Amino acid sequence: MRRRWPLGLAALLGFLLLGSMLVAVFKGARVKGSVPGSGAILGLAVTGDGFVIGTSDGVLTSADGSTWTAFDGFEGESLAASAGAGVVVLSGGRLYRSPDLEDFTEYVPDLPSVTALTGGADGTVYAAGPAEVVTVPPGGPASPRSFEGGPPEILALAVAEGSSGMLAGDLSSGLWHSENNGSTWSRILETPVRAVLVDREEPGRRFIGTAGGVLWSTATEPWQFTDLRVPVEALAQTPEGYFAITGDRLLFESADGLTWKVRSPEAD
Repeated sequence: MRRRWPLGLAALLGFLLLGSMLVAVFKGARVKGSVPGSGAILGLAVTGDGFVIGTSDGVLTSADGSTWTAFDGFEGESLAASAGAGVVVLSGGRLYRSPDLEDFTEYVPDLPSVTALTGGADGTVYAAGPAEVVTVPPGGPASPRSFEGGPPEILALAVAEGSSGMLAGDLSSGLWHSENNGSTWSRILETPVRAVLVDREEPGRRFIGTAGGVLWSTATEPWQFTDLRVPVEALAQTPEGYFAITGDRLLFESADGLTWKVRSPEAD
């Protein structure tokens, strides 16, 4: 089972969330459109057809980001990511692809122990497990690559388009960078990281999701906070904008990656 935030951070988060919930109840209001269920958020994919979330209890889909439906056929821990114009899901050690969020086709039958999943604009899929990164090109066989001395448990993975650069996030050891498709790694932050994103619209900019919110940096600018200052579980990007799922299971969106708002909020 995928690990949650460290105990100290979780305790602080629980206290803050409890306060927020009490305020909402007192006002008699509740934000609609939150992601249903209680399973851990394991990945977010966004395409022109809608949204897909992988959770520890299966897969959820939505056309608008407000109304969510459990996708039949996936049970238990499931990872999700965008790849090309479609979506990939890894569930039960098997990798599936879908071009339209309706029909998923098994693509790779044997990918055990994968803990993080991401995809490139060309449809290539990258899967990370203990001391290993597996590359799955469109129409090609899976190509595993072992490494030593890198992140002990990769929980988030992102690739830089048109290069061999990768970012990996780990709750126990922080943020790592590889310049050779995962063969070797160097640590660049000790901050616990749940989600990572390499910007496809502004090359060189990258984002991380942490217990304190979303941070961004470039090769010349230090890490700094955006205005999303709550725990973040998943990040995604499309040509239209940026998306995040927070610890309280709300879907946020941003036009620039820096200023965020809840997607389609409504109040009772």
